[in-house]
Amino acid sequence: MPEYSIVEELEPLFNPRSVAVIGATSNWNKWGFSTFSCALDGFGGSVYPVNNKREAVLGHKAFEWVTDIPGEVDLAMFVIPASGVPGAMENCVAKKVKAAVIISAGFAETGEEGRKLQDEVLEIARKGGIRFVGPNCMGFWSASSKLKGFMWPMPIKAGQLAFVTQGGNIGGAVAAAAYEREIGFHRYVSCGCAADIQIEDFVEYFGRDPEVKVILTYIEGLASGERFIEKVGKVTAKKPVVVLKPGKTEAAAKAIRAHSGALAGHDEIYEEAFRKAGVIRTESPEELLDVAIGFLTQPLPRGRNVAITTPGGSYGVLCADYCASLGLNVIKLPEEIVNDFNDIFPSRWSHGNPVDPAGDRNIIAYLKAPEALVKLDEVDSLIFMGFGSFSGLGSTFAQMSDLSSAEYPAIPQTTAASPANPDEPIQSFSSLFGYVFGGGDSKAIDEVARLVSLVVGSGETDFLNDLSQSTTTPRDQSEMLTQAANHFIGALILHWSQSYHKPIVTTTFSETTFYLNLKRGLYYSYPTPQRAAKVLAKLVQYREYLEREA
Repeated sequence: MPEYSIVEELEPLFNPRSVAVIGATSNWNKWGFSTFSCALDGFGGSVYPVNNKREAVLGHKAFEWVTDIPGEVDLAMFVIPASGVPGAMENCVAKKVKAAVIISAGFAETGEEGRKLQDEVLEIARKGGIRFVGPNCMGFWSASSKLKGFMWPMPIKAGQLAFVTQGGNIGGAVAAAAYEREIGFHRYVSCGCAADIQIEDFVEYFGRDPEVKVILTYIEGLASGERFIEKVGKVTAKKPVVVLKPGKTEAAAKAIRAHSGALAGHDEIYEEAFRKAGVIRTESPEELLDVAIGFLTQPLPRGRNVAITTPGGSYGVLCADYCASLGLNVIKLPEEIVNDFNDIFPSRWSHGNPVDPAGDRNIIAYLKAPEALVKLDEVDSLIFMGFGSFSGLGSTFAQMSDLSSAEYPAIPQTTAASPANPDEPIQSFSSLFGYVFGGGDSKAIDEVARLVSLVVGSGETDFLNDLSQSTTTPRDQSEMLTQAANHFIGALILHWSQSYHKPIVTTTFSETTFYLNLKRGLYYSYPTPQRAAKVLAKLVQYREYLEREA
């Protein structure tokens, strides 16, 4: 077999011009139906159904054998019983197919006989120079070719992540969760038994792709730990690789052998391999995605020193506890910053880190804290709690809609920009925001105007457009303000983080995530302080790995 680079070898897989689905069918209760349907969804090249019992599949002319297809076939997808795969692979070799995806199950995961069958297929493929994914996998996705090579329709969008997973269900769950959060993948591969292309091969390929910023992996077992360390270690020097690896118990090890046919091995061995390769290990699918989003949205911290701001003391205590248990340093605040906060907070504030204003209703004053903290040389990162979706603030205003008109206070009107006064939306937003959350104090309004100018200066203006909508009731204005405040706070936090090159990890307090696609990037908030602290600790871990390697 000729020697090619991994990029050349996998090019026909991720950027094929034509695809043959071997086992395609019009029977909706067969995997061949959903696989063929997925391949047709968005792919710009030719998709050929191969079925020796039907003349057409879903209105497309069917071919009895892959060799009957006119023209070249770059990629073949197998959705037939395992026993028929060797013969079909022989036909692919004769047709000079370049790559394959074997979705079919019944190979190494079933035992010795299945492994022999898998080895036979591997030998045939290598004879013809065909690189293949699987067997016993759920397919793949390529954003560059818009090919959904899945066995089942799965929500996915283009983005900056790449994911190779030995577990189709885990992979699908992570991809679906990412989709709900508007996070996309440039490449996604369910590799199953990984008989041919190994996990480290995919990681190497993703590492060379400039469109991929973060690489995710779900690993049940490796064929060669040394090969993994060698290949993946070259990638982690340039971009993060985040792994989820079960198998710490004998029960999990048995389940792995039954699922993918992989040998789980001793967990200590894998832990050492990951450490040497610079891989960031996580403990759950949720953490895998959390950490990946952290790498996508945050700069790396320069050290372990963390400051915490919280509108409620109890969550601040929990967050400090989580941070300390993960090796982060919840620093003592410098005396000068404590004095500054004495001037803006009531005397009952916490006077330390976490910064807790102890129920102060002046939100404008509270917004000064993260900016002051992130400027400090002593602070490497900030956890900003409770304002992920600004829900606590918006609800304050929303409650006013239940009051009678006599009880309801006059609210400043909001207007759009005019040629005569292009700054009118800024003034309008500052007055409204300062009125509701700062009591209408002129200093509060001036402070909001300053913060709004920072955000607008960074190119983010959509939140001002929210205020140009016509509103007739207090409830309408409440919803309008909440939407505008969401955009404003998210853009402000992103501006601070990017301006000072420090991570600002936020939480919502509500077991829900929150995200905004802003002009300067993605703003994302985690549901709990524990998840936020874990993400921050992983960012620190990767930074320290890079510094050791340097």
